[in-house]
Amino acid sequence: MVSFLLDDDFFIEKKRILINHIIIQTEKKVRAYTMAWRSSGHDNQSMIDNLKKFGVISSEFIYQGFWNVDRRNFVPSEQKESAYADQPLKEGPVHISAPHIYGSALEALELQPDSSMSFLNIGSGTGYLSCIVSSILGPKSLNYGIELNEEAIVHCNKAITNCFDGKYPENMKIIHGNALCVSLKGESLVGFDRIYIGACVAKANLNKITKLLSPGGVLIGPVDDELVKIVRIGLEKDNEFTKHVLSGVRFAPLLDSPQMETVIPARLWSPHVHHFFPPSFQKASMQVFLCSNSEYNQPLFNQKRNNLAAILPRALWIEILSFTHRKWFEQETTTTEFLKQRLVEEQAVTANAKLAKFEAEARCQIAQRERDVYRLLARRWQSKLQLFLQQQVILQEDMQDDDARMYFSAQESSIEDDFMDQESDDDFDFHDSSDTAAASIEQVERDTMEEVYSEEEIHSKNQITGQIRTVTMGSDENVI
Repeated sequence: MVSFLLDDDFFIEKKRILINHIIIQTEKKVRAYTMAWRSSGHDNQSMIDNLKKFGVISSEFIYQGFWNVDRRNFVPSEQKESAYADQPLKEGPVHISAPHIYGSALEALELQPDSSMSFLNIGSGTGYLSCIVSSILGPKSLNYGIELNEEAIVHCNKAITNCFDGKYPENMKIIHGNALCVSLKGESLVGFDRIYIGACVAKANLNKITKLLSPGGVLIGPVDDELVKIVRIGLEKDNEFTKHVLSGVRFAPLLDSPQMETVIPARLWSPHVHHFFPPSFQKASMQVFLCSNSEYNQPLFNQKRNNLAAILPRALWIEILSFTHRKWFEQETTTTEFLKQRLVEEQAVTANAKLAKFEAEARCQIAQRERDVYRLLARRWQSKLQLFLQQQVILQEDMQDDDARMYFSAQESSIEDDFMDQESDDDFDFHDSSDTAAASIEQVERDTMEEVYSEEEIHSKNQITGQIRTVTMGSDENVI
């Protein structure tokens, strides 16, 4: 213990080096979690820069998506001054989450820029996230939102119009309905590539939403108190899912009433929306139109029968194509291709798991070192505390001895003073009582003589009495 206390300089230097190591190792690992709520800014640009600075977003296309959509257009009217604060805002039924929540969700959704993905925003609220996704995916994507509150829908449509300079995007649509009552009709029959849930859904209702995922689709949303990522794996006939917890969150619950059947309309093909459809659909439909109404026989490759596209007129093909969905001409994934894709996904998951394990082990080692530092500090302070308590006990004993001496000395002095005061009081009381008694006797004698004798007799009696007292006092003094 003595050597430990004497080695202060070495201990302080070792502690400083260890703390610096801990700070360097953990800063990048926990920055997104500890600094997320500090991503506020004074304008849209500074807010996005802080989201990137603190590790909330890392993809360049997500950064660009935030930059294209100004958050001020979507916040409630009475809270415009807090538009770029990294915090949720609410005014009546209009609610918008904190920017770092949207940033984390966008990173986890695995969006593909300028693609033909379909996106569904459940509990779309202000439409802020829907606009960011639309900006990332591009005009060929499909973007739907479901909102239960009609007042929020009015605010959302107005905000979307203001965001895109007064022009509402043709690939976006906000539907009034209940997300837990979506029927498998229209676009839901095909499924959505990406789904985001903006409210907390109970585990019992989760299957009502996961059924809307297309094969390979990704869902991000709060389930109870956890932000989870759910991926649908397998082919079209399979219904298997993987689940990964991203973080702990707290959202308002997803309402299940009023009950209303909600149908998400499918985007119907027509020549004037042809450019909004996926490249596979555009290519196949153009080939059909080029082959239609041909005057020449067009046999199929290595087959004896003719190409049907060359027989039917173009008008009929337009009518036929209007009944097809966006993914009609996408090639079906073979079992081999699917297994290859699953292998790549599993390898990525394994790599992420190994990285997470490495980071966890590193954090564990850092925590153990930090524990050792605090343990040493605790031992040191414990020894100092024990020494201090011992000194206090000794000091209290000395003070008690001094107080006892002072107390007894004061008691002795008090007793002596009281004794002297008592003696003086007794002497004073004795003389006072003697004088009083003598005066009383004289008064009684005087009253008696007044009743029996005349004044002359009384006067002669007094003289005789005075002589007798004089003789008596003289004899008393002689006796003393």
